[in-house]
Amino acid sequence: MTDAPGFRRSLRAATAASATPYGYTITTWASGTLTATTIGAPHLLEVLLFIVGAATAFVLVECGAHGTAGVPGPASAPPGVPVWAHGHWVSAGGAVVLVWAANHLIDATGAWLAAGFVATGAYLLLGALQTAIAARRAASG
Repeated sequence: MTDAPGFRRSLRAATAASATPYGYTITTWASGTLTATTIGAPHLLEVLLFIVGAATAFVLVECGAHGTAGVPGPASAPPGVPVWAHGHWVSAGGAVVLVWAANHLIDATGAWLAAGFVATGAYLLLGALQTAIAARRAASG
């Protein structure tokens, strides 16, 4: 098969743009599934608690990233990293393991709030760590 003009460039753009949302999707799906398996199927309130936990963690991490709770400045371009940095083994895997631990430490209703919070916070923090390590290795190698 020959590479159509621009196909590979378009594929690179699509995968680069999808890397973080893809990792977050697998993290939230796995965390919700794990919590439902451990705690039981959620009711509406528990689903809403998962959302509240996730949204709260996101806002807190974003405030920490920008150093303010005010209007954040423009996002900086992500560093160039090797493809393996988008594997999400550390970020998604670590987040799901932490959700599993939270599920075993917290009661049923509270576990849903914690699962959303832990899944989001851990994914973002571990993803940033994994990207920073990969970028540092790419720059020094």
